[in-house]
Amino acid sequence: MYKRVSLVASPVLLGLLWQLRNEPLAVCLCISILAGLATWCIIPATTHSFKRVGLAGRDMSKPLRPELAESMGMVAATIYLVATFVFIPVQFHGYWSTTQSPRVFPYARLGEYLSALLSLQSMVFLGFADDVFNLRWRFKLVLPIVASVPVLIVYYVGHGVTQVVVPVFLRPWMGKCVDLGVLYYVYISLMSVFCTNAINILAGINGVEVGQSLVIAISIVLKDLVYVNSSNPETEYRHLFSLYLLLPFIAVSSALYYWNKYPARVFVGDTYCYFAGMTFAVCGILGHFSKTLLLLFAPQMFNFVYSAPQIFGLVPCPRHRLPQMVQNAGPHRARRMDLHRQVSTAMRSFSKGPRRSSNAVCMVASRTLLDGATKLGLRIICIYEYLGLAHVDRNDDGTMQSVNNLTLLNLVLIHRPHLTEAQLNHRILLIQLVNSSLAFIIRYQLSHLFYF
Repeated sequence: MYKRVSLVASPVLLGLLWQLRNEPLAVCLCISILAGLATWCIIPATTHSFKRVGLAGRDMSKPLRPELAESMGMVAATIYLVATFVFIPVQFHGYWSTTQSPRVFPYARLGEYLSALLSLQSMVFLGFADDVFNLRWRFKLVLPIVASVPVLIVYYVGHGVTQVVVPVFLRPWMGKCVDLGVLYYVYISLMSVFCTNAINILAGINGVEVGQSLVIAISIVLKDLVYVNSSNPETEYRHLFSLYLLLPFIAVSSALYYWNKYPARVFVGDTYCYFAGMTFAVCGILGHFSKTLLLLFAPQMFNFVYSAPQIFGLVPCPRHRLPQMVQNAGPHRARRMDLHRQVSTAMRSFSKGPRRSSNAVCMVASRTLLDGATKLGLRIICIYEYLGLAHVDRNDDGTMQSVNNLTLLNLVLIHRPHLTEAQLNHRILLIQLVNSSLAFIIRYQLSHLFYF
């Protein structure tokens, strides 16, 4: 089906490209759709090649554990880069016309666009290196800073604003604005680290990485469209810049989501997570809406803070924290199982595979033993339990034995157990969608309470 749709749609889009060649936004939309169709067709054609070179893995959330091609985010990212490269002359076509009076070419804007593509290209390369070599976490924290250097330099050369508006209740002590200077560049570089790793942490089931990225990207595009015809030329340019980067991203991500949603035919790999995170970071930095971007990343920020005890070694952290697959035998199954039975069941499911059953496969929160937890880690777990954020198993004398792995996916399964993988993904996307709505309410309806 995808081949037929592409064959029919491609000539139509090429015709529209020629008719609308003087409208950069319309051309960007047509190029984006073509990029999406190309991604839709090329992914299934390249899966065998990826498997042949060893880029494949087992889908542990399926009873038969099929082998799927990994790092297919590389295909989407490559096509995205090609589309954005092709769009470069279109974006500045008005300055090359010989029929109009000569105008000064906007070298600063060209530099911003090229620096954005350079950072994205660098992050795609580093993400693919992580998929191949399985880099350690300390490198994953440093590499986004290195990839963001081109954007930071262009931001500095372009006299980027380093002042922040102080909330009303702090102005008697700090004034209306504070110039952070070099600290502002530290902030935006750390934002690139957060965006790239936040999506990578909230992962583990089919479609969740691409799905959350699509919701965030569409939310930003809706915000940008409001300002396209702004009376302020600089504001209009900033939001058009964001649209030029995000429209092709949405197109290639939609095609990738088609193949990665439940039941997945491919894995996206860390390449896509880094690529998506850096795309958002670049748009937020050069588009001057970093605070709005952080509001849209609220679920990812919560997931990071919630996972911090395991990330920083206060609580034992297994290599895979994805939810556990079980055979659903009814609503009362697997509520509070004996610790040793639960752990042995988990180990058997990852080694020998599940037994055949006519019952539907569903997901429950995976667990980790607390034998090596620090005192601070145990105190944090107690707080989580009190707040309803963790399910702790205790022995007869009340000693904590195990806790669910600290991810948003497992937290949802604590309160809504026995969801299918597709249902769990839909819950996460619903959380992301509700957060986007709340972010816009806070940004555009409640901000006057703090800034006026």
